[in-house]
This record gives sequence, structure tokens and C-alpha cells, in this order.
Amino acid sequence: MVAGQDPKDRRYPARECLWSKSVGQRALFWSGGVLMNALFALVIFPVVFSAGVRFEAPVVGEVTPGSPAWEAGVEKGERVLEVSGKPVYSFQNMAIEVALSGRRPVELLLEDSGGERRRLTAQPRFQSDRGLYGLGLRPAYDERDVVLTVDADGPAAAAGLRTGDRLLAIDGDAAAAVEPIESMQPVEVEVERDGVRLTATVTPDAGADQGRPLLGVRPLPHRVAGLRRAAVAPAALGLARDDVILAIDGRRFLTGELEGYADAGDGAARVTTWLVERDGERLELSAELTAADRRQLAEAVALDTDPRLQLLPTEGSAAAEGGVQAGDWLVGIDGADIADWDQLRAAVQQQGTTPLFLDILRPDPTQVDAPADEPSGTRLALTIQPRRAPSPELGFRRSIAPLMTEIRAESLGEAVRLGTVCSLDLVKQLYVTLKRLITGEVGAKNLGGIIRISQVSYQAAQRGPSWFWYFLALLSVNLAFVNLLPVPVLDGGHLLFLLIEKVKGSPVSTKVFGYSQVIGLVFVLLLILFVTYNDILRLL
Repeated sequence: MVAGQDPKDRRYPARECLWSKSVGQRALFWSGGVLMNALFALVIFPVVFSAGVRFEAPVVGEVTPGSPAWEAGVEKGERVLEVSGKPVYSFQNMAIEVALSGRRPVELLLEDSGGERRRLTAQPRFQSDRGLYGLGLRPAYDERDVVLTVDADGPAAAAGLRTGDRLLAIDGDAAAAVEPIESMQPVEVEVERDGVRLTATVTPDAGADQGRPLLGVRPLPHRVAGLRRAAVAPAALGLARDDVILAIDGRRFLTGELEGYADAGDGAARVTTWLVERDGERLELSAELTAADRRQLAEAVALDTDPRLQLLPTEGSAAAEGGVQAGDWLVGIDGADIADWDQLRAAVQQQGTTPLFLDILRPDPTQVDAPADEPSGTRLALTIQPRRAPSPELGFRRSIAPLMTEIRAESLGEAVRLGTVCSLDLVKQLYVTLKRLITGEVGAKNLGGIIRISQVSYQAAQRGPSWFWYFLALLSVNLAFVNLLPVPVLDGGHLLFLLIEKVKGSPVSTKVFGYSQVIGLVFVLLLILFVTYNDILRLL
């Protein structure tokens, strides 16, 4: 507080009170915090860019089948150079630009490992779990930099491995270094330690009695999750996203995959007929397709599951050996009705490895006229004993570092330019984020408070001095932006009242000013409670 900050405060001589100063002087006073935040960022950004800052490279690691990026034709390993004409320098920066584009299509400039460039247009899709628009891309990881954390009393330690060893290969296969290990057989682990290559044989602990009990079933994939836009075969057939495939050429679609369909036939062109469910109605789609068309159709259609309890057993599982077939409907377990997959999982976990009595309806593969959303067929009773998932315990964990790229300015002028551009970009992103929050294109679940800031600060400190100072500058820009919002109590609210005073020639009444401060304080406190609630949910 400063003397005379509250217009009702008359304890000090007028010449010593803030309320007696000119509008310009008071505006400068209320802008002090914002200006210092901005100045801090404008000084620190060039410094860290001179030293070099490492970001997650904007390289595509995985493309989710059926996602907007998959439909557009984005391939694993490609580097994203621009999003709608805006150069991007990190994977996170790329994701932010896509999220802030909202419902608008984005144009991606991509570069493959050979240096060839191409442009694609993708339509972002809202991801309810994240509360953001996205393309379905995941960052790339440096598979050559796999570091071990070894348990002191585990099989890996007994074989001579140590924490910090760099994993090179498993059983002579470099690709297996990043893949799950499910075999209970001894594995040969090749590592590098202090520049020396070492080999150790690790025998997993017996884990047959560990892990969750499993039936070995999953939902039958038969919903069209996505279609490659460049492919002509799906368009010729008339498929659309969210179609549920019921039958192909007169037989129920019960396999969950289209590869077998693509390989069927003698290669000659033939008319194919698909029965699908679209928006609650049945449609019959037909087209004359060659063998090449059918192969393209299998590659250009991504299938996903829907909530219905139609089963697909995994090969060699308890369910498969117990008689469950692809396409069977699950009606109940041990006499109790089962309505969804959550109930199925809960029933299996509760019973453990005790045999379960499954009430099954098996559809006739040739009967394609049965209602798509109602189980029908031959009633069967199957007894299946769940098995615990094999969980070989090797005594080590693998840490795979993200693929990184470093941004370093070659001169002071370049560092200042990068710092200024970064600051302005952040202000633009914050403005668009606020706008998207109001329109619902960015979910409020993405807001974070003091707990989230503490977590990210700790993570930034772990990444080194350059990244830590970069984060502080980023946080400073955020504080400057939030403080400028025209909310009473905040600096922006005071500046708004000064603007009103300048326009009308006199300050607002003390009554209006007092009530607005109370309202602003309540709003800020509610916002703090909300973001803290978000932070706690993330922790849980």
C-alpha cells in the first residue's frame, strides 16, 4: 500500500497521496509491475538464447491412426517446420499453435529425413481428455539414448548392470531396446559404460503369480475412426467417419481388421458391398474395386472400437481357449448383467483367477439383418478361468530421452530478435488462449495454479540453467499479461478506472470503486480455488 491509494483514505496530506496525482502519474504507478515483468523477459530471453536453449524437437514420433494428422498423411519421422505459415521451434510450440487454431484447418510444412519438403492441410479435432484441439501427433524420442535405472537387489544388478548404463541392444537387437520385454526367458543385455561396451545375461524373476487377472478380450474394432484424404477407394465406396461396419459382401464383419479382406479374391475387379450403420440408420455401400483398390481401402481406413460389448479374443488367451470367438456378445458374468467394459474389468479383477461363467450370444456370421445395436444369435454358457498377465521382473527401468533441438543465437542482434519475437509470440498466445477459453475451444482444465507452477519450476530447474531462466522469463510474461486484464483489484482494473476518469473528466464514485474491488477480489479468489482444484486433480 502507498499513502492515499484508497480515495477514501484522508489520513495524509493531499500532496502526499496517490489519489491526488495526475491520471498519467497514477497510470505509470499502476503499470510498474507490468513494465518490470516485461522488462525482465526482454532482458532474460536474449541472454538464454545467446547461451542456447534445448527444446523437444518438432519431429513426429507417432501418428495416431484415424487422427487428423493420419488422415492428412503425416508420416512418422517428419519434422514440422511451420504451422499455417508460423515457424515452430519445438514440439510444444507446434502443439500450441495447433490448439490455438481451434476449428480452423492448419497448413503444415513438413520435411522428411532426406530434406524433401511438402505441405499438407489438416483439420484439428477437439480432444476431450486434454480440453484442446489437436492433430493426434506424439513427439519423437531419441532411441539411441536409453538409460537404465537398476534396482539394487534385482536380477539386473546381480548380472552386473548399473544405474546410468546406456542400453544398446537386447538379444542383439537394437530396436528391442525400446520395446516391452514379455518373455520369461533369460535375455542378453548390451550396454555402454564409460565408453566401454559390456554384455550381461539377465534372468527374469518368476512372475507367473504377479500381474492382473485377464480374460484376454478386447472390444471389436469396427467403427471407422478416420479416412486418408488422399485415398480414392474409400470415397468411391462412400465410407464416412464414424460408420460402423456390420458386414462385407454378405458376411458379418467380425475380424476387426481389413487386411484379410484386401487379400481376398483373385486380383480382378469386382463389385463389393458393405453394410454400415450411420447415424442410427443402415446403409448399403457398393463399388467396383480392383485388388489395388482393396489394398488401398485396407490401408486408408482406420478402425476403432465403440462402447458395445462385442468381443475380440486375443490369440492364445484364456478367452480364446475357453471358446470365445470374434464377434460374440457378452451378456453377463456369473448371472449378473454386464452393461459396459468398466463392469467387465471390475468383475474380472474382483474374482481374480476364479473361473467365471460367461453368458454369451454368438451371432450367425451369415445373418446380416439383425439389429446392429442389439445382441442376437445363439445363447452359450462358457466357463473361463482368467490368467494373470506374465510380468517378467528384470530389475531395471528404461528412460528414453525426447529428441531435442537447440536454439542458439549467433550474435547479440540475433539474440535480441529471438527474445523479442518470443515475448510477442507469448503475448499473442495468451490472448488467443483467453479468447479460446471464452468460446470453449480450450478447456478450463488446462488452467494451473501455484501447485502446477511449483511442479513446472522444479522440472525446469532439473533441465539446466538455460531452461530454468527461460521458464522464469515465460512466467514473467504470463504475469504481465494477467495483471493487465481489466479486472478490479488487478493493475489492469485500476488502469481501466483511470481510462474512464480520463474520458469522463472525473473519477468514478467511491461507492462504485469500492463495490468493484469486492467483486474483483471475489472473482480472483474463486479463480485461485478453481486452478488449485485443477492442480489437485492432476496430482490424483
